[in-house]
Amino acid sequence: MDKPADWIEASVAEKFTLGRGRVISHQEIRDKPGNYPVYSSQSFNKGEMGRIATYDFQGESVTWTTDGAYAGTVFYRNGRYNCTNVCGIAKPKGEASGIDLRYSAYFLSTVAKMFVSYHGNPKLMNNIFGEIPIALPPLPEQKKIAEILSSVDDLIEKTERLIAKLQELKK
Repeated sequence: MDKPADWIEASVAEKFTLGRGRVISHQEIRDKPGNYPVYSSQSFNKGEMGRIATYDFQGESVTWTTDGAYAGTVFYRNGRYNCTNVCGIAKPKGEASGIDLRYSAYFLSTVAKMFVSYHGNPKLMNNIFGEIPIALPPLPEQKKIAEILSSVDDLIEKTERLIAKLQELKK
C-alpha cells in the first residue's frame, strides 16, 4: 500500500484486540426490552436488531459483520451496547493514543469486503479480519479525516430523511 512517509501500516491484530458478541435471541429482546442496542449481522438500521435492558460492551469500538450476506460491513460504535455472535468487535490494544476509532472504522469499511470468504456462507472471521492491513496517519490527520467523513455521512442521512418526507408528501 502506497502511503506518505509519516503514516504507519500495521495489521488490525497488531493494533486491536478482537472479540465477538454472544448469542442474543429475538426472544431475549422481547423478554428484556430496554435502552441498549443489540447489533447483529444486518446492515440496515446501522446493524441494530433491537434493544435490551443490559449491555455487554461500553466505550468506543469498531464492529463488523462476520457472517452472512453483509459480511465485512464495518461500523464505529460508542456508548453502551451489545453485539451478537455474528458481530466482531475490535478495541484498541493498550494505550489508545495514535488510533482514532472513527477513522479506523471508515478505513476498514473500504477494504474489509475484499477479505470476505465467499465459499458457502460469506464469512469474515476474526483471524482474517486481524490480517487486514490498516494505514494510520498521524492522529491529528486521522481525526480530521474522520471529521470530514462524519460530516458527509450526516449530510447523507439528512438528505435521505428529506427524500423520505418528500416521497410521503407526494403520496
